[in-house]
Amino acid sequence: MKKILALFFVLCASALAAQDIAFVNDLAKKETATFGDAAKLFVVAAGGQSQGFEADAQFLESKGIIKASGYAEGDRLRKGTLALMIANHMKLGDSLMFALIGTRRYAVTACVAAEIMIPGGGEWDILSGSELIETIRVMAEKSGGAK
Repeated sequence: MKKILALFFVLCASALAAQDIAFVNDLAKKETATFGDAAKLFVVAAGGQSQGFEADAQFLESKGIIKASGYAEGDRLRKGTLALMIANHMKLGDSLMFALIGTRRYAVTACVAAEIMIPGGGEWDILSGSELIETIRVMAEKSGGAK
């Protein structure tokens, strides 16, 4: 019986990994990422497991990453929103203006200073799926993996 349960858990874990891989592959092809895409990817990068948009949004709020209730799943993802999520998650207080004001504009500046985002563009830029993936990859690398 224990072997059957162990095999069941291995198969479930493999299925979840396959779903995550399929999600990332599909996301990489998207010209415009959504807040829902960012929430799902961010939850996984922050050490959680995506459980659907509502649960992911609650997870992000509970961790102080972003007030997700201000966003809808299908909202186009803007650079400032992702930067705010990253800056709050990584506690990027090196930027004095972000530490004092905490807005998306200064979150972008803090992420550029931490070499998580590349310079150029502004907080209102809309991100593609591949830009979202790359930014989260750099964040995870800079923070030493999932938190």
